[in-house]
Amino acid sequence: MNDVFVERMVKKKFETTDMLVVLGVILGIIVLSLVGIYVGFFMLMFPMLSLLIMAGAVFGGYKLISMRMLEYEYSITNGFVTVDKIMNRATRKRMTSFECSTCEDIGVYQEAEARLRTRSFDSRVFATQFADRRDSWFMIVRSGKTGKTLVVFDPDEDMQEAVKKFIPRSLKFEKFGRG
Repeated sequence: MNDVFVERMVKKKFETTDMLVVLGVILGIIVLSLVGIYVGFFMLMFPMLSLLIMAGAVFGGYKLISMRMLEYEYSITNGFVTVDKIMNRATRKRMTSFECSTCEDIGVYQEAEARLRTRSFDSRVFATQFADRRDSWFMIVRSGKTGKTLVVFDPDEDMQEAVKKFIPRSLKFEKFGRG
């Protein structure tokens, strides 16, 4: 068997909830800056303190806003899958990793969403382009770090074919037939 390596990057769409968070952060920066000015100038007579409070508010706000700029990277190497979250193209965090051979169920997420909501999992990983998870797939897998995990992701055709090669044969026939 040839080595299999497939990688896919998905950029999370900036949606209404993200915009509300950004507006809330900006409002928070303004409030903290006004508090900093009041405390620094009028109460303590330390203008440097107000500058420090304002700088901290702006820096913290920038960090919070940049955390909303998300990308997800999925990679499969000979049946081993990793799912990483990349924030602001700077910080990478491993969300989960697992062997496809541990897959217990797989399919289109929206078709199974109601059933999956009521099930118990040690961890749930949502690494999708849209918050409503349209066009997403799910896998229920066993991971050494995250236990029984629901993984919801947006694989392209190449990724789907690679995953099919490594899931248990009985599950593959049940879900996809002999084709």
